[in-house]
Amino acid sequence: MVDNSVSAGLASDFRMGVLGALMPLGAGLAVLIGYIWLDVFGVILGIAGAIWWAVWWRRRHGRFFPRDVENGPFVVTIVLVGILVVVGIVSA
Repeated sequence: MVDNSVSAGLASDFRMGVLGALMPLGAGLAVLIGYIWLDVFGVILGIAGAIWWAVWWRRRHGRFFPRDVENGPFVVTIVLVGILVVVGIVSA
């Protein structure tokens, strides 16, 4: 078997794949909900929220896609995107 120094394991790769899909979805939903609620001002707030989320993530982990993701930020991201999905559906 060849040693893979890039991967931290299958579970970590799965978590990064899920986060790689959820983070842009969450950013887009924040902008969409901002537009639905407050028109152009809401878009600006949604973009500001998405940038804040990206900066928070990068400061917490040192890069956007770290080798291993802790359970806390992983669960927080899933919950936030889930809330945005529900709010977006209810608002539409």
